[in-house]
Amino acid sequence: MARVSPSVLSTPTGDAAFADADAAALLKDHLHELARPGGNWELVKENASRRVYRGRVGGREVYVKHFLGKPLGRRLRALFGRDGARREFESSLLLRSHGVSALPVLALIDGPVRVLASAAVAPAVQGDAWHVQRRSAGHEGQRAIRQATFALADLVARMHRAGVSHQDLHCGNILVRSGPGDPGLVLMDLHRISRRRKLSRRRRAADLAQLMHDRLDLTTRTDRLRFLRRYLEVGEGEGTLRAWQEQVESLSRRHRRAQYAHLDRRVRGSNKYFSALRLGGGWRGHAILEAKHPPFPSIASQARLTPAQWEQALVDFGGLLAGPAEALKDSRSSRVIRRRLAVGPQELDVIIRQPKRRNFLQLLADCFRPSRVRRAFREGQALLSRRVPTAIPLAFLERRWGPFLLDSALITEAVDGQSLNRFLESVLAPESRGAVGDALPPEQRRRVAQEVFLQLGRVLHRLHESNFIHRDLKETSILVRWQGPRVPQVVLLGLNGLRRVRRITTRRRFYGLMRLNVSLIRCPVVNRAGRLRMLLGYLRQPGSGRINFKPYWRVLEDWSAKTIRQKIESQQREQKAVRRPPPGAKGA
Repeated sequence: MARVSPSVLSTPTGDAAFADADAAALLKDHLHELARPGGNWELVKENASRRVYRGRVGGREVYVKHFLGKPLGRRLRALFGRDGARREFESSLLLRSHGVSALPVLALIDGPVRVLASAAVAPAVQGDAWHVQRRSAGHEGQRAIRQATFALADLVARMHRAGVSHQDLHCGNILVRSGPGDPGLVLMDLHRISRRRKLSRRRRAADLAQLMHDRLDLTTRTDRLRFLRRYLEVGEGEGTLRAWQEQVESLSRRHRRAQYAHLDRRVRGSNKYFSALRLGGGWRGHAILEAKHPPFPSIASQARLTPAQWEQALVDFGGLLAGPAEALKDSRSSRVIRRRLAVGPQELDVIIRQPKRRNFLQLLADCFRPSRVRRAFREGQALLSRRVPTAIPLAFLERRWGPFLLDSALITEAVDGQSLNRFLESVLAPESRGAVGDALPPEQRRRVAQEVFLQLGRVLHRLHESNFIHRDLKETSILVRWQGPRVPQVVLLGLNGLRRVRRITTRRRFYGLMRLNVSLIRCPVVNRAGRLRMLLGYLRQPGSGRINFKPYWRVLEDWSAKTIRQKIESQQREQKAVRRPPPGAKGA
């Protein structure tokens, strides 16, 4: 990145460079405190490369970011223009000189740890949290979102006209000033910025693709087109709206694949969110330390755990499995129990599943493949990163003797709710009551059921779009959570039935839809309109236009009828086998 002209920076004082004379007057007597924040400073964020503190200096709120790393590595990064602290310092001054609202930096301190001090933007909230708050505020919230959409398009267009590419553009890196009037937006986290005399169209579209990936689930196609049209008007972009839309969507898909691949790789290592476990008795496994994408509020989603706490909680894992617990299932394929588990200061309600092998071939196959619990743990975390609601996989453990898998177990969060058909029967029944025990009027019962049917189709569509299939998709594998006045939430269970495939064929899509349709047919209170609404929830996506659903519906009904006939015939054969007397018996 090109350096900012020396006229923009003030003369360095010692080992610090200040943004202007006011910043020098404020911080020049506090350099030691900024380099080593004491008890008056609050640690806001920490990862392997940076720490962020918040405190007050001279009556002003100040944020201090420490860029970690060895001095030799920092000098090498500076030699190749990769020094994040200096880049963020100079980028903020450059953007502000071009009229782009960026985080106001105050000073850059060079020492054993590179320190960047910036002034707080208050009152303000991060853009992703602000967006979620406004979406639930009715008409006024939608109007504020539309204003913020145009303001964001103006901000990004001015940044690109200045020849600056953010390269980490998402709403978490944008502050929204909370106050009267139109929302004011401020760019932050500028340490990855690149600077060119003129940005190429592809580089500008790549920034927009990152922003689209971040807001894809919370915006409509109309919102995104409004943003892109305003961006082209302000940024004077060449080309048509349709051409820009196709390029941004293509780059967004590519960015999404790379982002998901990175998140999937992170599950296998030891980092801020996951840790490897080594317990007595030969047990080895992996556990979650912090939930990055919790599907709903819960104790497990808010916990911040350590490897030592997990090892202490599971020190006698064999005794934990054999101890008193609520047995949910004990069949030829698996044993499932529910119990409370104390992990550090947290008391968690967990489900422990132990798979069972049914033949010798499975024993041999487990020597050459990851165990079922390992695959379920990874696939469950992959679903959470893709915003598919499921129970949080907390840990998996396995015990091997050489290549032979002796035992294994998967620990997931216990989700309180009702199975799909039981929930629909309780809601659609004339005497049904709400989540708080109050009698529900018929209109509200209908709206609640319609929301559940639509969510079923949307969850299955998101599952297929992420290249996952569920081999055991039925009413007992789907849970419905309903708390207070909120809308019900569909939660997918049965992580052992998940499988990732390279491509979802049309046949596989219809098979998943058929399994859901058969489950709804078994519920006597669900009529054809409810099952059709489930199909429309699967087919109707942003930008899909008018859907001719009748061919899908006919095929779905034919497949469902064939499956039901096969199940009836299978049950009849089993009943005849039970009634038939053994050979040689009297009366045979």
